[in-house]
Amino acid sequence: MRFIIELDGPVFDIATAYYRAHCDVAAELGWSRLDRATFWRRVRKDGPQANLLPGARPVKLSAYQSRFQEHLESDDLVELYEPHADIDVTLPNLGRRGSFCLITLGTNLAARRSAIERAGLTSLFSQFEALDPDPRRRPGELRNLADGDGRTLVAATSETVIRAAGAADLVPVGLTCGACSSARLFQAGAGVVYRNLEDLESSLGSGAEDLIRAGLLPWAAS
Repeated sequence: MRFIIELDGPVFDIATAYYRAHCDVAAELGWSRLDRATFWRRVRKDGPQANLLPGARPVKLSAYQSRFQEHLESDDLVELYEPHADIDVTLPNLGRRGSFCLITLGTNLAARRSAIERAGLTSLFSQFEALDPDPRRRPGELRNLADGDGRTLVAATSETVIRAAGAADLVPVGLTCGACSSARLFQAGAGVVYRNLEDLESSLGSGAEDLIRAGLLPWAAS
């Protein structure tokens, strides 16, 4: 079995970085910021269409989205990434079932590698790749990363990664520990959705009956 795992969300908690980016950009644009709970609820529910600057004109919303993404890729904000609780146990447990590949939609790979190193997870991942900015290229990239293993699970919190996994004929598994709700993940094509990697590992450990029932794994996980 092979696992392709998204870094931002499944491995690291990104909520603090996202909210800091929102506060910084709202201040830059002279706009009131949302409280953290409201911000996170809107991001998870509506994604890029979320109303994060209530009352703003389209031109200001466009500027906000651009600056928000720039802030997210800054060294300072990636440094706010914190590994999820017990991820140092969950990942080795998954590793006993197969090989890992780590992916990101982000562009600041150096800062993310530093975060992986700080968390003591470097030895678990032999491969860490940034997916192409063009979504049309991502299915092919994921197929290459699967390295011919037909039992490849793609665990992600991003809709675009879930869509690419489905287009690549891999097993798309959604996780709600990032910036996307379960409804959006299912709509993007996730066959099953878990809270986190720990729940995925638990499912595999008990025979992955939910994945099999969903028609995603026609083979025994154990």
